[in-house]
Amino acid sequence: MKTLVCHGDSLTEASDLDNRSIWPSLVEGRLKIKVLNSGIGGDTTAGLLSRFYHDVVRHRPDYVLITGGTNDLWWDLDVKLIQANIFTMTCQAEYHNIVPLVGLPIPMIVEKARNQDFMAPQGGYKKYVEKLTALVKRLTILAQQNDIDCLDFYHPFCDDSGTIEEKYFLEDGLHPNKAGHHLMAQKTVELLQSLFNFS
Repeated sequence: MKTLVCHGDSLTEASDLDNRSIWPSLVEGRLKIKVLNSGIGGDTTAGLLSRFYHDVVRHRPDYVLITGGTNDLWWDLDVKLIQANIFTMTCQAEYHNIVPLVGLPIPMIVEKARNQDFMAPQGGYKKYVEKLTALVKRLTILAQQNDIDCLDFYHPFCDDSGTIEEKYFLEDGLHPNKAGHHLMAQKTVELLQSLFNFS
């Protein structure tokens, strides 16, 4: 049986929901593969990189889906640093004969996030949104340049006009609800089926 490791932050860990309702579990249920969830809430891409061998390589998976960067942006870290960390992980994966996939993080509903009692982004909400948009574009371009497949979680959370759809989010405006997780699972399954002929 093939194995996929989903390596990321809270968007992957999804501690707010029952384990059966989160997208890595839903993917495992729909495809004949083993899915390991190595998401840790609050982690940055530097954290993902530092634990890459322990949480990914040592399991000897066939594939790894790397999705991170939103916490880096929350701390107003440079987009180039995020890119470097993510693509260092793809290089390590390929060295160990693991097929890497890069996940594009989901957008944020600023109005909902502002109403929460957690710390605001270090550079402010406007700068966060601008840098997130830039990150999505840069990751897409770099993935193409490096012949690595991208899993777009960002744009499916928006309608045809580019407006973010609230029906996919928890009240914090940051994390997907059950509907959002079903959407992420659907997109993951579609990509895996198209790339690797999973049934």
